[in-house]
Amino acid sequence: MKKEKVVGFVRVSTLKQTISMKNQVSRIKQYSKENNLDLVDIIKEEGISGGKINRKGFDQMLELVEKKEIDGIVCLNLSRIGRRASMTLDLINKCMDNKVFILDIQDGTDTRTAGGRMSVKMRAVIYEEDLIKIRENITEAIRYKKSRGWKYNGRLAYGVYCKNGVLYEDEFEMKIVRNMKNLRSRGWTWYKIMMKLNNNDIPTKENGETGWSINQVKKVYNYHYENEGQLALIR
Repeated sequence: MKKEKVVGFVRVSTLKQTISMKNQVSRIKQYSKENNLDLVDIIKEEGISGGKINRKGFDQMLELVEKKEIDGIVCLNLSRIGRRASMTLDLINKCMDNKVFILDIQDGTDTRTAGGRMSVKMRAVIYEEDLIKIRENITEAIRYKKSRGWKYNGRLAYGVYCKNGVLYEDEFEMKIVRNMKNLRSRGWTWYKIMMKLNNNDIPTKENGETGWSINQVKKVYNYHYENEGQLALIR
């Protein structure tokens, strides 16, 4: 009996999740072997959110489905394929149109059955709702930390430093920020400000060798002046 050709699909949302990636790959390989499936490839998405719209790995998988080059897709969990319902449902429908099945290892779901198809469609919507809640919780946590002057992400903005989890105003960097505001009020372009900073050897937050870029200058300015009054810093 001819083996069914399948591709595995694995995804992690951050590049640090190497263990999760290796576990997904290992489980898919083991499952394919135990179920006599011809695993022709494993498509990987590293550091990609399941809610992102532009995804090369997802598009590659969709292309294989549309060209009918595979019989099925194997994933550890449907949430690894994606958390945006419209994308996942589009994939499911195209799989059905091209007679390609989806196998979810953890839930044991198989879209070759009516119950399996109903299950993955329902869970696609549930995963999107989960993503919305996660984002709302993150936004609320950031808002709470901002209001108390606490560090709220892994990267510090120019003009502040962190001590014991609390944000403080960096005196030297804030002088540079105020100078930026002064120059902008006098009609200086972003490019001209960037050149002034680099010509005067003013270091960036990361002390990069390439110096300031126009985008960095804009970000610093916008952080302190478009959000003025919302930043609770210890001065």
